[in-house]
Amino acid sequence: MTTRQSLAAWIVFGLVTPQLFAHGVHLPAPTVADARAMQPPIPGSLELGRALHEHLRLRLDAAQLVRLDAIGQNLLFIDQISGNVIPDADPALTNFYRWRLETNVIALLESLPDLITLDFRPGAPVRDMMTPIALDQQFNLLVLKVITGTGAVHCSVQDVDMQAEYDTAIEFPGGAEKHAVDIYSNATTYLLLKLQQVSPGETLTHLAFRNHGEKQPYLWSSLRWLSTPFGNAGITVNDETGQPTPVLMRLTSARGQRLWEPPNAVNLRPLMNDVAPLPPAGPGRGLPIYMPGGWAGYYWVVPGPFEMALPEGDWEVRLLHGLEYAPRQATFSIRSGAWTRVTYPLQRWVDMPARGWISGDEHIHARLMSSDDAARLITATCAADIHVGNILEMGSWMRSFYPQRGFGRDFRVQRGDHWLVPGIEDPRGLLGHAIGLNLAARVRSLQHYTLHDWWANEIHKQGGLYGHTHVGEQALMVEREVALFTPMGIVDFNSMLQNRLGTTLIYDMLNLGFPMTCSAGSDTPYGSMLGCVRMYAYCGTNAPWTPDRYFDAIKRGTTFVSTGPMLELRVDGRLPGSTIGVTTNRPMHVRVKAYGLRGFSAPAGLRLVQLGNVIAQVSVTNDAQDELALELDVDSGYGFWLAAHAFGRNGSEAHTSPVYVVRDGFRFWNVAEAARLLKKQLAVLDDLEAAVAECVRLRAANPQSLDFWSRWPAEQQAEMQARITRVRGIYETLATTLATEQKQRLGTSSAGPQR
Repeated sequence: MTTRQSLAAWIVFGLVTPQLFAHGVHLPAPTVADARAMQPPIPGSLELGRALHEHLRLRLDAAQLVRLDAIGQNLLFIDQISGNVIPDADPALTNFYRWRLETNVIALLESLPDLITLDFRPGAPVRDMMTPIALDQQFNLLVLKVITGTGAVHCSVQDVDMQAEYDTAIEFPGGAEKHAVDIYSNATTYLLLKLQQVSPGETLTHLAFRNHGEKQPYLWSSLRWLSTPFGNAGITVNDETGQPTPVLMRLTSARGQRLWEPPNAVNLRPLMNDVAPLPPAGPGRGLPIYMPGGWAGYYWVVPGPFEMALPEGDWEVRLLHGLEYAPRQATFSIRSGAWTRVTYPLQRWVDMPARGWISGDEHIHARLMSSDDAARLITATCAADIHVGNILEMGSWMRSFYPQRGFGRDFRVQRGDHWLVPGIEDPRGLLGHAIGLNLAARVRSLQHYTLHDWWANEIHKQGGLYGHTHVGEQALMVEREVALFTPMGIVDFNSMLQNRLGTTLIYDMLNLGFPMTCSAGSDTPYGSMLGCVRMYAYCGTNAPWTPDRYFDAIKRGTTFVSTGPMLELRVDGRLPGSTIGVTTNRPMHVRVKAYGLRGFSAPAGLRLVQLGNVIAQVSVTNDAQDELALELDVDSGYGFWLAAHAFGRNGSEAHTSPVYVVRDGFRFWNVAEAARLLKKQLAVLDDLEAAVAECVRLRAANPQSLDFWSRWPAEQQAEMQARITRVRGIYETLATTLATEQKQRLGTSSAGPQR
């Protein structure tokens, strides 16, 4: 049954009706007439629809904008269904919304007055190749309709680099200037050509059309255009002291939103993106930044002032310099043959180092093998205003990536108060991913690959820190290493914040009475650009901070993580990570404050979390507020953990590590949740045992298998089983302790939290 037939059947049987899905998203359903009119999908239509929606808005009239908005709406529905944002939507509805998108794409293209039609059918009118085309370099787009027959319609978006003199792979005797473009035979192909590096003035070029998937062209044409004249720009960005500073910059044409690469942009690709099996990071040397509040996109690491030629017109610049500086957006105009010089001062809204808090990113992957690598990476770290960038070699069950030239103090890189410190993300396997920070020497052993406690011991002997990453996201089987190794007391930190903040696994272990220090890392280049998330560690104000003091603060648990707001938590004057002992119930004085940049990261809400439950919260009452605070007394009861959680108005978040109140003879856990959580951890250990057993089975079935992922768990099964058995014993002992404590609490008249 075809998609069209199945849709018609759904409608007849009442299986497709307009519905209100999760988050209040209303998803219009196809009518019977729609189902009958639907056509097979057009290859390339989604890519073309996205490109039109991104680039064409400011060159369209009112009627065309209606079409463009319809394209955007259908793209949104398609993305919501495929991304499971609307979890109950039938995935087959994607075809319906794709058909509606395609209808609007074709109608919009046909309405463009500058659509260039090239009809290669016998007897078709021949376009005058010398007819000039006005090329607006604010957009740098050519829209072509290439007809080679009466077959199906196809769509395509292609980049054409006009800087290259010619394509050596194309054989054509008519001249050197030629550029290959893919089309489809016996078809109509709608092409959006995104021209790169176009010279000003007149251009005459050959277009070499080749069938999709073939190397040599079989049809030729020529275009002549007159492009926008150029002027010149000089751009400087200064910090709060008036000195030029590295910055993250996004430069776009104001009308066409066309990205333009700064000439001195730092190229991090050979150090990062050329290693990762990912789609291209972005145009040229651009890197993706995922930030809340409408500031996401591709940015460039710009080390200092630059001058460059730009097409005439208005240009928009966006500047980011970390969370402690106000992001800046500005426009400037370029006029033909003239200079435009602009200086943008950055505004610091808070100075966290002056308050004793030092920012860091614990998860940056990059090659660091030379002084050139070091210079590029430290410039990027300065641009993001990250004070400690942990540059991690990444291991696997077979080999390592992102090599480091060495570890320890001799291989740290410093520029002012910004540092690079080599570390590792290893092991990465059946039990999740682990990180080692502040190493004196490389740690790696395939013979211990599943035995993370061995790694932690080797790291600790060097004075380094061992931790777990992807914890907040609950990704890559991290729940296994959290369940197995947390009770051993070897874990120094857990990454709560990467692409998003997540509390489930961390709250679970805290509610079982295990300390959990919160950390944050970007996982560049697999995640966002370094510095978009960060961990602050308290180094104090009584002496200049050093990386060693920073790592000592993480060891103590004196941290908070953030994508925007800043947080302060004090319990009886003590910072996060502190343990406060009590012998009886007494009041504990709690002060919490969240603050941020008005119009950006200013907090919308602040809450105090005790044993996983919100016990106090406050929200903004007017737009002028840029600070929220809570001050209250909390009974110590039988002990607890306490943390603060803030929400920025732009969608950002921040969370502190806990303060631990420990009463003599009791554990600081949630007794109401502990039994359930113990069963949950034991179930994770069951899952781990089953996974290891499967590795053993695969290894026995084929001893010469090249499957090293399974080999190490199979060979280390006995040692791992001993660890699982040991930790099962810890959980079983805790179950006994829980029963004892519950009786003690029932028999005690002390007030306070009974959880």
